[in-house]
Amino acid sequence: MAQRKQLTWAELRVGLFVLAGLFIMAVAIFYVTGAGILGPKYRLITYLPEVEGVTTGAPVRLDGVEIGNVETIKLTPHPQDRMHNIELILRIDKKFQESIRTDSDASLITEGLLGNRYVTVSRGLTGTVIPNNGIIPGKEEAAMKALVERGAELMQNLGTLSDDLRGIVDKVQNGQGTLGLFMNDPSFYRHLDATAARLDAMTTSIQQGQGTIGKLTSSDDFYNKASAALGHVDDVVVAVQQQKGTVGRLVYDPAMYDSAKNFMDKGNGVLDDVRAGKGTLGKALHDDALYNNLRDAASNVRDASAKLNSNEGTAGKFFTDPKLYDNMTGLTSDLRLMVNDFRKDPKKFLHVKLAMF
Repeated sequence: MAQRKQLTWAELRVGLFVLAGLFIMAVAIFYVTGAGILGPKYRLITYLPEVEGVTTGAPVRLDGVEIGNVETIKLTPHPQDRMHNIELILRIDKKFQESIRTDSDASLITEGLLGNRYVTVSRGLTGTVIPNNGIIPGKEEAAMKALVERGAELMQNLGTLSDDLRGIVDKVQNGQGTLGLFMNDPSFYRHLDATAARLDAMTTSIQQGQGTIGKLTSSDDFYNKASAALGHVDDVVVAVQQQKGTVGRLVYDPAMYDSAKNFMDKGNGVLDDVRAGKGTLGKALHDDALYNNLRDAASNVRDASAKLNSNEGTAGKFFTDPKLYDNMTGLTSDLRLMVNDFRKDPKKFLHVKLAMF
């Protein structure tokens, strides 16, 4: 009899452990899928155009704060528009009821790019509180819509790009354009091969020390000459630093500077005297008498030139009358003849006759 009582107690303990496990599991389920199991709840209804990826028990968040979960998801029998395609009943913790008002809305959010989707509710500020089983306006997920539209546009652009690339490849294969000729014309390869051969021959000649570049790269003469030239330049610099030679004295001797300074001072003094009207140059620059005399002289020269050109006076006739030229030419001829006669017979011109009265 005692043995039967001990077995019944063991069975009871197993039953209690099973019930405790079930209770713990239920609490865990409510904790994962709901906003708590002890607080009061109320329900809201919203309509969305699609709920792909959303399951029963998905979280409901108010501006990022979890406030409940999705209780049921079902198709609307006769939707009036696409926005009323799917009906969702949201099980919300009642302590957040004051924050959900008629100016709130519900929409779907995707976690990351390919993460789970959940319902998000915007917090109301000016509207009235939505009661139990009230309807909260639904809104299509803007990010997903934009992503789909951009994806469609991207696919269209990719299709256009693919067609363009196909056209380019066809032209290249047909030998059209620069790239097509490059890929299909064997003469270009032959030119490249000939150029490579010339470059190889040039490199070989340079390595053998032939030509100017070859001598520069293989002979030490240029380096020795450059080194010697640098040595001479260094000697010149040292000589200048030691104040040797004309350049050294010009660089380091202050007498040159003093002489140049004295010359500049004297030059400035001369310019000051000229500006003050002193001396011949100063008077020439500042006295109007010299200008008037030069102007009168130029006027006289102009008048004299005019008279010469107009054949007035002795000088004018001398320059412009052709008779004078003819007479002078005839006189010159007569003199030349007389000189010739004198050379031939000087006695003819030197005969003197004396007579006595």
